[in-house]
Amino acid sequence: MNQPITQTNKRAILYCRVSTTEQADEGNSLVTQQKACREYANKNDFVVPEDGVFIEHGESAKTVDRTQLQKMLGYCAQKKNGVSAVIVYKIDRLSRNTDDYSQLRLLLKRYGVAIRSTTENIEDTPVGRFMENTMANIAQFDNDIRAERCSGGMREAVREGRYVWGASIGYANVRVADKATIAQNEMAPLVRRSFEIVATATYPTDEVWRMMCQEGLRKKNGKPVSRNYFYEMLCNEIYMGWMEKFGERHKGAFEPIVSEDLFAQVKRVLKNKGHKVAQYKTDNPEFPLRRFVLNPEGLKLTGSFSKGKYPSYRFNGASGNYDRDGLEKSFAVLMDSYRFDVSDIAKLKRLVREKFHDATEDERKEARMMEARLKELAEEQSALVRKNLKGILSDSVLQRELARIEKAEIEIRSTLAIQTSDVGSPEEAVAFASEYLKQPSAIWKKAGITTRTKLQWFQFPSGIVFDGQIFGTPEIASVFKAKELILSPLSVGVDLSGLEPLTSTLQMWRSTR
Repeated sequence: MNQPITQTNKRAILYCRVSTTEQADEGNSLVTQQKACREYANKNDFVVPEDGVFIEHGESAKTVDRTQLQKMLGYCAQKKNGVSAVIVYKIDRLSRNTDDYSQLRLLLKRYGVAIRSTTENIEDTPVGRFMENTMANIAQFDNDIRAERCSGGMREAVREGRYVWGASIGYANVRVADKATIAQNEMAPLVRRSFEIVATATYPTDEVWRMMCQEGLRKKNGKPVSRNYFYEMLCNEIYMGWMEKFGERHKGAFEPIVSEDLFAQVKRVLKNKGHKVAQYKTDNPEFPLRRFVLNPEGLKLTGSFSKGKYPSYRFNGASGNYDRDGLEKSFAVLMDSYRFDVSDIAKLKRLVREKFHDATEDERKEARMMEARLKELAEEQSALVRKNLKGILSDSVLQRELARIEKAEIEIRSTLAIQTSDVGSPEEAVAFASEYLKQPSAIWKKAGITTRTKLQWFQFPSGIVFDGQIFGTPEIASVFKAKELILSPLSVGVDLSGLEPLTSTLQMWRSTR
């Protein structure tokens, strides 16, 4: 029941709302609503304060968790504002859910505030209360009908093989023959590569996640994919072209990103993670140059033990063997041909220390943003609990929202932990760079097969070509390119655009961690 209003407390506020789809509906615009509410206030001798107009843009009435609605309730709760009525264009502007409307009406009644509609009779009489309840039920009924029609349309779309929800990473929402569905976008190759690497069981899944983020795997907002999202992606059947909705399972008419066999293999790997495939099947510690060295015809180097005893390399499909130790010794000489002198390393140390802070500023900035987001989540959690205690939020909704917040918090803390370990310190970067650049082959020989492979590809990004006599390479790491330009006494005034020795040094250091 609404609180009776006397001539001495006729101070009212206005609440107007449109959803995105309703903005174009005739007679439901914000201008129309506000005009009608002000006319109602003037006609009934209500005074509307300057800060007493609350406008909700594009917010659904299915939930009470609306920005302006919450501000309006807070305004009403303050006795100093002296609010006696909330004027709306129609009941459904406040809520299209019967339970939510009842809670809102009860809460406003506690504040001594009545609800007034410009188009419906909800006066404090038997007829008015009947009309008020009837209007709230009609809004709920209309909402349910819309939801059922929407659900029916989605069900038909799924049966036609169309995916009409927000597209997962690797897909984009498109229209084909004027009907909504999804299609692959620029992220699809990286998603496919993620599945392919995980399927080999060569690397831990967390390492694959980091690798793919470094290669550019991003969400629609441009942010790197979180660890939890990456695992969910690997388990999402949409990528092999299947949809499971409304208790039904249908094959999509869109192009899948991975095959069903590949998806099944990834599922097996995730189920049995911890039981890794032996690493030698792809990167053999006995033959670190396998697949890294090519001959002029493009054949890859492979290695084996001749007669089970003598290790040697050869090119697949070509005749002739090369003594393993001799070939690796020649490769070590090639690596060391780019080494830095002691004086050059001293200059590089100063450069790294001076520029390390700038080079890692993006990581620190993102960490600060994530810390701020954690505080926001804590505040949001407290606000939800307060709403529940006031009766604005049901227990079921509270539990669902708290679970959502907890999931988001776990993702952020996981990302923070990994990022913090990656940033490190300039001393660590300098220490590793010094040892490596003095004699690259010494670090390479002592490293495990995974680090060896990373260092090979770091120093020679396009691999190595061996013609049977000498090694050659079309590209070396930028830190070695910059050696003569930035570290020699003649480097003043030289254009260094495109050369990033510091970034390259940090990448080399991080690749071994």
